[in-house]
Amino acid sequence: MTQITIDIPDELISLNSLSLPLSDIIAIALEKYIETESYNITQTETWKLGGTLEISQPDSKYIVGQNEQGEIITNYAEKIDHILY
Repeated sequence: MTQITIDIPDELISLNSLSLPLSDIIAIALEKYIETESYNITQTETWKLGGTLEISQPDSKYIVGQNEQGEIITNYAEKIDHILY
């Protein structure tokens, strides 16, 4: 079993005096955390890595067009299971 630690703000601990179940207090704490923390998928390492990779000679069956700069657009990502396995 995995153990996790949750920091519950003091103002939520006072809710315990209202006889709220611990699960409700944890849910409120998680909601407050999500409201205050911003998540930007474009800042992840995976996103950054994706823009650095290029297939020098893409298979013609995966070419779907070209962008405004004339660069080839492929759909390898949509076919990843077929390509890898």
